[in-house]
Amino acid sequence: MITKNLKIALIEDDIKWGDKYANLEQLGCNIQKVSNGTDIIVLPELFTTGFIVDDSARELAERNSGETVKYLKNLASYYNVAFAGSFLATDDTGNLYNRGFFLEPNGDEMFYDKMHLFTMSGEQNVYAAGKKSSPIVRFRGFNIKLIVCYDLRFPVFCRNVNNAYDVLIVVANWPKVRLHPWKTLLQARAIENECFVCGVNRCGTDPKGLEYATGASLIVDFKGKIIGERTTSPIIEAELSPADLARFREKFPAWRDADEFILKT
Repeated sequence: MITKNLKIALIEDDIKWGDKYANLEQLGCNIQKVSNGTDIIVLPELFTTGFIVDDSARELAERNSGETVKYLKNLASYYNVAFAGSFLATDDTGNLYNRGFFLEPNGDEMFYDKMHLFTMSGEQNVYAAGKKSSPIVRFRGFNIKLIVCYDLRFPVFCRNVNNAYDVLIVVANWPKVRLHPWKTLLQARAIENECFVCGVNRCGTDPKGLEYATGASLIVDFKGKIIGERTTSPIIEAELSPADLARFREKFPAWRDADEFILKT
């Protein structure tokens, strides 16, 4: 039985467009503001580049063994913390991917290629869609699932079967114009899946003039209640109680009455 709370921190950054090194340096500064004893730090979607959907993406793409992952692994080991987020990736096929990651301090790694590409922005013209659903990671007593931005809109894809996961992490570049759906969907996914949801978004304005709201990042409990949001700092923190989650799932076991289905991927 899990007894220790999970301490999680979201970093809501204004991403420097296409400047990988500036964004990694910014992370190095922001991590100093994270509370001691934090278990997981969550970064926005494509946190080293921004949501680039043109030919310049290829010049910025990295392998899993590239500078971004190496830097994060070094930080993870030094601070004894896991990192979640996504980066602009490539592989031997030459395809580009919006690749989610979960990197643990002991060197264990999980990668997930975003399956639902945002066709309204032309993401599918630059990136290849992932072919496998995000695996569930076991970390410090919690089962954790990671999805990327547009994935959030698809409840069947996010469905928690028999309480397979306890925490849903959502990394995003979700624009201010759709802020209400973003916050509503984060709370909806928490309620319907009886889990904690941690949604981190970027802030600022990108070179195309698209604005991202400050304070959009949220940590939500299994009842849909917001338990962590931005104040003056870009760091949003909360402790997730396994005991509270277990009690609620036992008291209100809607998960037992869920419909059976098979997700085709």
